Amino acid sequence: MSDFRFIDLFAGIGGFHHAMANLGGECVMACEMDQDCRKVYSATFPELPTEQFISNIRALTRHDMNDEDSLCSGDEIDALVPDHDLLCAGFPCQPFSKSGGQKGFSDRTRGTLFFDILQIVRAKKPRYLFLENVRNLTGPRHADTWATIVSSLREEGYVVSDTPLVLSPHLLPYKMGGTPQVRERVFILGIRADADTLASAESTIDQVYHIGKQIRNKNLFDPDCWRIADFLDSDASIDSVERYYVSSNEAMYLEAWDYFVRNIPVDTLPGFPIWTFAFSDEPELEDGMASWEVGFRTKNSRFYTEHRVFIDEWMDMTWGERQLKVSEFSFSRQKFEWQARKQHPSRTDRTLRDLVIQFRPSGIRVKPPTYVPALVAITQTSVVGPALRDGGERYRKLTPLEASRLQRIPERVYSRGVVDDAAAYKQLGNAVCAGLIEAVGAVLLGASKRAEGQSVEQIGLPLESPAACLEDQLV
Repeated sequence: MSDFRFIDLFAGIGGFHHAMANLGGECVMACEMDQDCRKVYSATFPELPTEQFISNIRALTRHDMNDEDSLCSGDEIDALVPDHDLLCAGFPCQPFSKSGGQKGFSDRTRGTLFFDILQIVRAKKPRYLFLENVRNLTGPRHADTWATIVSSLREEGYVVSDTPLVLSPHLLPYKMGGTPQVRERVFILGIRADADTLASAESTIDQVYHIGKQIRNKNLFDPDCWRIADFLDSDASIDSVERYYVSSNEAMYLEAWDYFVRNIPVDTLPGFPIWTFAFSDEPELEDGMASWEVGFRTKNSRFYTEHRVFIDEWMDMTWGERQLKVSEFSFSRQKFEWQARKQHPSRTDRTLRDLVIQFRPSGIRVKPPTYVPALVAITQTSVVGPALRDGGERYRKLTPLEASRLQRIPERVYSRGVVDDAAAYKQLGNAVCAGLIEAVGAVLLGASKRAEGQSVEQIGLPLESPAACLEDQLV
C-alpha cells in the first residue's frame, strides 16, 4: 500500500516518478508529449495503465486542445484526473501576459501550460505542489513571471514562499541525493493552507527553504570532494566504445592545447580565456568594441609578449591527421579556458588528460575532475580525459549510462536500448536529477524514512533517507 498518490505532469523520462516512488508514492497519472520520452517512460513504469498516461495536458483541461476558450469545467477535470496528494510538474515556462489583471493573477497565465496546471490544481486541490523550472525563471528579467506564479498559487489557497529555492545536485553528498553535476534548478513548493494548520504548512515551507539556504552556502558539503572517476565505466566494459571517442578534429585540438599547458614555461595559467587570434604585440582594438572584448584582447596581447618565444614556436607546429596549425583551427577552437587550477595549481604534471572538457561555442573549456557542467539537451556533452578511466587511452564523451548516473536515473532505464544515443542525451539533458527531487520531496512530505524493507534502485548503495540525513546535518 502506498503512502501517498501523485501525478507526474510534463513527466519526461520519469525523474519525479523515480524520486516519489522511492519515498513510497504511487503514480496515478502521468503526462508527456515527446514520443521518445513516452517510450522510455512506458518501458520503465509498465505498471501505469495506458489510459492514465496522457500525451497532452490540454486533453484534461480543454474540450478543444487548440482553443484556449474551450476550457473544461472543474467537475469535468475532476472526473478525468484521479485523486492525488501531490502534483509534480517540471513545466515549460512561457512568457505571461500583463493583461487580465482584473480577473486575478491566474488569468495572466492564460494561454500558457502553467495555466493548464492551475486548472488541475483548482479542480483537484492536492495537498502538496512540487514544481520545477530552470534557474533563469528567478532572474530579474523574469521577476514579473515569478511573482505571477507565486500569486496564482496563493489565489488557489496554497502556502508558497516568495523566495526562490534554487539548488544543484553537486552541492549535496551522494547519500543525500547529490551527484557530481552542476545543475541549478528552481523548485516551487506549495502546501494547501487548509490541509493542516496554516502555521504547520508555513513551518514546513520555511524548513525546506532553511535547508536550501544551508545547502547553497555549502554548509553541508564541499563539492570539491566529488570524483567524477567514480561514476565512469572502463572503456573495455562499454559496447561499441568507438562511437563515444572524440572525433579526429577534436583529438587534434586537444593534442595541441595539451602540449601548450604542459610546456609553456609559466607556473600559473591565465584565468581569462586564451585567444590565439589575439596574440599580437599590441591589442587589435576597434571603435565600439565591447569593454569585455577590449579587456580580453589586451590581456592576451600582454600574455603573448611575455611568452613570445614559446608561443611563436607552438603556433608554428602542426597537429593531427590534417597537420593543421593552430591558426587554421576553427575559430572557436582557437579559444581556450583553463579552469583547472585546483587540479593543477602549478606546472608540475599539468595536462588535459585527467580533466573534464567541454567543446563549447565559446571555446574549449577544461575543468577539474570533481564535478561536470550541466548535461545539455542537444550538444556539449562533457568529455573525460583518458587518465580518469581504467585502461583509458583516448578522450571520450560521457555515455548515456554515465549521464543517467549523474541524474540518479536507474541504469536499467538506458541499458535496454529503448531509444538511440541521440535521444538519450537529449532526454537526460532535459531531465530532473531524481536524487535531488527525492531529497527536497522528503522534507516537503515529512518522509524521514521509507517503508521497512523498501529497496532503492540507484547506481550503487541504496540512497539513504534524504530527510533523515538533512536533519542529522542540521542538528
